Amino acid sequence: MGRLDRYIAGNLVTGWVLVWIVLSAIFTLLAFVEELEHIRGNYQLRQVSEFILYTLPQRSMDLFPVTALIGSLVALAGLNKNSEIIAIRASGVSLSRFFRSVAIPALALVITLYAVTEFVSSPLHQQAEARKTLILNQKANLLKGKGLWSNNNYRFFNVRTLRHSQVPTGIYYYEFAPDGKLIDFVFADRAKLRNDRRWELLDVEKKTLIGKQLQTSHISGLEMGPFWSREELPVLPLSIAGMTLTGLFEYSNYLQLTEQNSARVQQLFWQKVALPLTTGAMVLLATPIGARLGTQRSGVFGANLAIGAGVGILFYLASQLIHTGGLFAGLPPALVAFLPVTLVLGTAGALFYRMR
Repeated sequence: MGRLDRYIAGNLVTGWVLVWIVLSAIFTLLAFVEELEHIRGNYQLRQVSEFILYTLPQRSMDLFPVTALIGSLVALAGLNKNSEIIAIRASGVSLSRFFRSVAIPALALVITLYAVTEFVSSPLHQQAEARKTLILNQKANLLKGKGLWSNNNYRFFNVRTLRHSQVPTGIYYYEFAPDGKLIDFVFADRAKLRNDRRWELLDVEKKTLIGKQLQTSHISGLEMGPFWSREELPVLPLSIAGMTLTGLFEYSNYLQLTEQNSARVQQLFWQKVALPLTTGAMVLLATPIGARLGTQRSGVFGANLAIGAGVGILFYLASQLIHTGGLFAGLPPALVAFLPVTLVLGTAGALFYRMR
C-alpha cells in the first residue's frame, strides 16, 4: 500500500469512526430508554446498562451500511473542500487509481465486518439475551448444569442443551428395572417435537438389555413420549437476529431436515451474508458523490452530507421493503438479500461512468 493509499484509508477510517460514534450514541440512548420499561425484580438499572452495552455491537452492525456511506462522504467531502482531490488528480493520479485507493480500505472493512459478526456482535448479543432471561425467568435456571431432567417411576429423561433456544440436543433416556438394573438406554443427537408431546428422536444410539447382555443398535429416527411439549420447555427466548452466520446455517439445515418452515431463517442468513458486502458497496457509492470534481468549494461539505443522509435513509427504507416484500412474495431468500447491494453497486457504477 502506497502513501496515497494510506492517506485516503486513514481519512476514510476516521470518517467511519466519527459517524459510528454519533449514530451509536443516538441509537444506544433510544434502546436504553426503551429497555427501562422492562425493569422489574432483579433486572434493575445495572442489568439494563449491561444488556445495552453487550448488544451495542449488533446494533452497530445493522447501521453500518449507513455509517459507512455517511462516514465516507465526510472523509471525501473534507478532501474535496481542501482541494486535495484536485491536487491528487493534477499530480497524474487516474480515476481508476483513485478508485483503487478507496476500494482497498472498503474491502478490509467488509472482511472485518464478517469477523465481527461471527466472533463479536452475535455471541455478545446472545449472551446478553441469555443473561436477561435467566434474571427475569427463574425457570430458565433448569438449563444450567446437566440440563433438563424428568422422571416417571423407573424412567429418566434428560435434555442437555437447547440449541438456538428451540432445538433439543444431547438427549438421554434411561429405563431401569425395579431392582435397579439398566434395561434400556437411548441417546439421540437431537429431536423434533410433535404437537401430541411425543418426540421424534434423530440419529439414535439404543442399548437394550437382552438376557445378561446390552445390545447396541443405531437408528436414524425413533418416536418416544410423552415428554415436554414445546410450550412446557423452559426455553431461552433468544432471537434468531442474534445468531452467528454458522448458527443460522446450521439451524436452517435442521429446520429443513425436520420439514419445518425455514424461510425466515434462510432470509436472515442471506441478509447477514449480504450486509458487509452492502457496506463496501456504500463506500464505493459515496466516492463519486463525495469526490465530485469541478464543484465549487463553497457548500460542498454540507451538501454532500445532506445527500449522504438522504441516500442512507432511502436505502434503509428500501431494503426493509425489499426484505419484507420478498418474504411475503415467496422469492428466493438469496435473491432478496442481494438485491439491495446490487442496486447500490449499479448506482455507484453509473456515477463513476459519468465522472470519466
